[in-house]
Amino acid sequence: MHLLSIHLLGSFSATDHLGNALSIGKRVHSLIIYLALRAGKGGSVSEAASMIFGDPNATSLVAESVAHLRVAARYLPNEIVIVQNDAISFNPAVVAIDAREFEACAGTLSINGVREAAEIYAGNLLDGYSSGSAGLDDLIIESRLHHWQLAVGVLGRLLAVQIQAGWWESAVDTASRLLALDPSQEVVHRTLMRLQLEQGRADSSLRRYQECSDILRRDFGRAPSAETERLHDEILRALNHAPAPRELFRNPIDGPVLILLVEDDMVTSALVEGYLTEAGYGVVAAADGADALIEIGRRRFDLLILDINLPTLSGLRLFEIMIRKGFETPAMFITGSAGAETEARSLEMGAADFLRKPIRKEALLPRIRAILKRTKHDASRQANGV
Repeated sequence: MHLLSIHLLGSFSATDHLGNALSIGKRVHSLIIYLALRAGKGGSVSEAASMIFGDPNATSLVAESVAHLRVAARYLPNEIVIVQNDAISFNPAVVAIDAREFEACAGTLSINGVREAAEIYAGNLLDGYSSGSAGLDDLIIESRLHHWQLAVGVLGRLLAVQIQAGWWESAVDTASRLLALDPSQEVVHRTLMRLQLEQGRADSSLRRYQECSDILRRDFGRAPSAETERLHDEILRALNHAPAPRELFRNPIDGPVLILLVEDDMVTSALVEGYLTEAGYGVVAAADGADALIEIGRRRFDLLILDINLPTLSGLRLFEIMIRKGFETPAMFITGSAGAETEARSLEMGAADFLRKPIRKEALLPRIRAILKRTKHDASRQANGV
């Protein structure tokens, strides 16, 4: 169990296991940052003295700051900081550092690791912070750039996976985060334009083109590429044929669509069923995965909406059984649980989308519309041998 949590990504915080912020002065603040940035890389008392106090011989001031930290963290063990000769470090058994966890997740090849890294990255490392010590500030700037580069890579990998899976809404969020980190990436601007266009949001896609064009001209002195201009023309054509706003919430398929809603919470089930019925979809509701399997055996569904946490048989387990039996019905998972692991797991399994509770109509219905349109398009391509 980690007894002290250090957050460097975004704004700084140091809290104990009860969530209480440590009461610390400037020197201890600087020491915490130094130790957190050197975690796993080998810090030294002399280097800390040089970076924080501008004098490698000021080791007594480092020792004094360590003592003050131990007093500030009075409910934590003295071993929170380990000092052996000139070596100094946080004790990894009791101290959690978000930047360190981010690096570890970013270095994995799994979807879960990438998703976890994206969730941990709350913002640029110590964004806007300056310690006032030249040596420590240089280390902060170097570390900030390193973590920023990792974050750009992580979000780029996550975006590629989400696009491949057809998770348009999630991909839009990821692309927006990526552009907030690096607005110069024209290919990401273009990807976001395409995603918004696929969602039927040609107006948003046009605004993204205009923002991209402004950034390229203002900051880089060049016009958008020919590929971006071709997409701009496509956006303008789509605007001329855009459906009325209400149509974005209607059934886009000619003919009836039947959706199986598997949700054990009565309030959520009634709410979602109301949204779907109002939009023109047929709905069958089940309160458990086992009941859902019976319904799937009785009739053909066009879409499954599955709660992750269900009694008897979870949504993930139900989808796993369907895959084994050869069912190809697209599934959207919904959950009230936080954390990246379940989202990554459903993505790995081939879910059509993933949505967190509380469920809002303006988030749910456009996603369902996109899934049904994509399924119809894929079926048409297969029928034509494409």
